[in-house]
Amino acid sequence: MKIVLVAHAFPPYTGGLSYVVEHLSVNLAKMGFEVEVLTLDIDGGLPSYEEYNGVNVWRFRGYAPDNCYFIPSLEYIEYLKKVKAEVVHVHNIGSLLTPITTAVLSKNSDRPKIVITPHHHEAGSKWHTKIGWLFYKPIAKQALLKANVIHAVSDYEASLIKRDFGIEAVVIPNGINEDVLRYRWDPPKDKIVITYAGRVERYKRLDLVLKVAAELSKSNLETTLRVIGEGSYLQRIVKAAKNAGVNLETPGFLSRLKYLEALSKSTVFINLSDYEAYSLVTAEALAMGVPTIVAKPWGSIFKDKGAYIVDKHDTHGIAKLIMKIYNQEIDYRGNIPSNYMHEGIMPWPQVVKQIVEKVYL
Repeated sequence: MKIVLVAHAFPPYTGGLSYVVEHLSVNLAKMGFEVEVLTLDIDGGLPSYEEYNGVNVWRFRGYAPDNCYFIPSLEYIEYLKKVKAEVVHVHNIGSLLTPITTAVLSKNSDRPKIVITPHHHEAGSKWHTKIGWLFYKPIAKQALLKANVIHAVSDYEASLIKRDFGIEAVVIPNGINEDVLRYRWDPPKDKIVITYAGRVERYKRLDLVLKVAAELSKSNLETTLRVIGEGSYLQRIVKAAKNAGVNLETPGFLSRLKYLEALSKSTVFINLSDYEAYSLVTAEALAMGVPTIVAKPWGSIFKDKGAYIVDKHDTHGIAKLIMKIYNQEIDYRGNIPSNYMHEGIMPWPQVVKQIVEKVYL
């Protein structure tokens, strides 16, 4: 079976979507499928073709004003018309690449099976994309209706897809890389380190995380906010941290080994984002046994996996929770076994096997 994955991001671009498509494609190739990835080169300069761990990757020029919309070139459309595959799996309903792809494929008399993973999180993350969603929503629905199967990465995302588009989805959560299991929670003993990892954008609500860190700093206990990642909101956070007197670490996107090491040596991991379909870093932190704080309502998908689900605006309450964790007033898993793994947080090979069986077949 030949499987084509379509997404606007793939390595060397960083971020959740790139990570998901990378691990899905590579694991499909390891299972013996012929796998092709069609993706966009927004900035230019990347090779138009490469073999990536057994996957054939084709890059086409694309356009992304303010890092949004992700419009493919005519070259991509011409290539797509000639694609022969059993399954075409398209990612991210917030990208214009998705409705364009489904429209082109639907015109083929021998069209492949179309699968869409929307990565849907309710609305746009910037003022112009919020307005744009009002007009784009009917277009997005038509794209979803052209698919044979909709795949959601959480029950929460599936509920949003049902509410916003009236469409049922097959739920299979994202996986984690097995290298995570080599690390266990090992927090500092003499200070608090609050870690966030991911894109640094306004909707990630690092302004609220900064308020939590500022409140803890007032307790005369050394507190560090570590922001692993980059994005358009980073300089605002740097300036706000300086004004609030918060010790801020901004190492950018780290190598995989350094990222896992930093995550394991945190007092807590925190993600108070407004919108998430599924937070991969949250799953990795939980698999390590790191105390993990996530926001309502999307954070509820990790409730039965040990995460603390909070009101993101209750910064005082979140600060008190972190202090209890630091003071060991909360028995957070004690001695974590070396083979520790939450039920429902699966390694990628197991996730991909389920996608093949429950979605592609």
